[in-house]
Amino acid sequence: MKGVPDGLLGELRVMAREGKLAGIRRIRLDLVQEWLDRGSTAERACKRLTRFNRDVVTAVLEAHAVEYPWLSQCTFMEFGSGGREEMVPGSDQDNGLLIPIRVDEDEVDDCTQSIVIALDGAGLSLCDGGVMVSNAEWRGDFDTWLDRLTGWLSNPAEKGPWQSGLILDFQAVFGAMDEVRRMRERLWEYVRTKPIALSLLVRELTDYRLPLTLFGAFVTEREGPWHGFLNIKSSVLAHLTNSARILALKHGVHPHNTCDRIRALGEAGHISEHHFRSLLDGWEYLQRKRLEIGLECDRTGLPPHNYINPAVLDQGERIRLKAAIHAVEKLVRLVQAGSGL
Repeated sequence: MKGVPDGLLGELRVMAREGKLAGIRRIRLDLVQEWLDRGSTAERACKRLTRFNRDVVTAVLEAHAVEYPWLSQCTFMEFGSGGREEMVPGSDQDNGLLIPIRVDEDEVDDCTQSIVIALDGAGLSLCDGGVMVSNAEWRGDFDTWLDRLTGWLSNPAEKGPWQSGLILDFQAVFGAMDEVRRMRERLWEYVRTKPIALSLLVRELTDYRLPLTLFGAFVTEREGPWHGFLNIKSSVLAHLTNSARILALKHGVHPHNTCDRIRALGEAGHISEHHFRSLLDGWEYLQRKRLEIGLECDRTGLPPHNYINPAVLDQGERIRLKAAIHAVEKLVRLVQAGSGL
C-alpha cells in the first residue's frame, strides 16, 4: 500500500530540498478527501495517510542529510499512532532518533531542531509533550534507548506523555531498520516477563468509565467549550488500543496496527468472532469520524480535535456509537479480569 501516488514522492523531495513545505499540507488533506470520496475504509485511509507522512519525513531527512551527512547513519523512529499506522489529519509528531555514532551535541541540536520545524511546516505539528527528536530525551544509541524505555516502564509512579502506548508502538521510518526491530523485540519481551510492567499497563485501564448512563444516555463533557460533546479518542478508542496491545503482548501477536492485532487475536481464538467483528466495526466508525473531523476543521479553520456531539447524530450513528462503546467495555473487562495477563 502506497502513501504517495506515483510521481509525487519525487516532488516531495524537491519541495523538502527547497524548503517549500507548506504545500504538503494541502496535498495531504486533498488525498484524504479523495480516498474517502472513493469509498476507502477508515483503516485503509489511515494506513495510507501514515505512509504519506512517512514519505514526507523521509524527504525532509534526506534533505537534512546533505548538510548533516552523519544523519544518514541514524534511524528516525515514529511512536504512537504513527508506529501503529493509524494517523489522522492533525496527528502531531511523536518521534525519536537512534544515533549509533559519536556526533557533536550542538550539531545534533541544530539538526534536530531544524527537522521538527520543517515537519511542522509540512503539516505534522509539534508535540505538546515534547516527544520529538529535538528533545535530548528522545535521542541516543541502542543501549541508551533500551535503558530509557525499560526504566520508564518499570516505574509505575512515573507518568508522562510517553506512557505505554506511545513507547510500545514504534517503527523505523528512515535509516537502518534492524536495530529498531531488535529494540522493539527486547522491549516487548521485557514487558511480557515483568509483572510490574504488565500491571502498570492494566492499571491504566482501571480508570475506564463507560461513557453511557444506566439508561443509555451518552456521558458528555459537563462544562467548558466542549460542553455536551464526547471525546471519542480518550473515552473509547484509547481503551480499545491499549487493551488490544495488552492481549497482543500476552499472546505473542506481532502486528503493529490495532485492527490487525484484533484480527490476529480473533483468528487465534483469544477473542470471540462476534466480539472481534464488533470491535473492528467500532474502530472503523470512530476512526472515520476522526478523519472527517480533521477535514472539517481544515475547512473551517479550527484546530483539530476528537469531539463529537451525540445529540446531532442520526439514529443509525447513535446505534453504531453505542455498539462501539459496549464492545470496547467488554474488551477492557476481559483484560481486567485476567485474560490479558
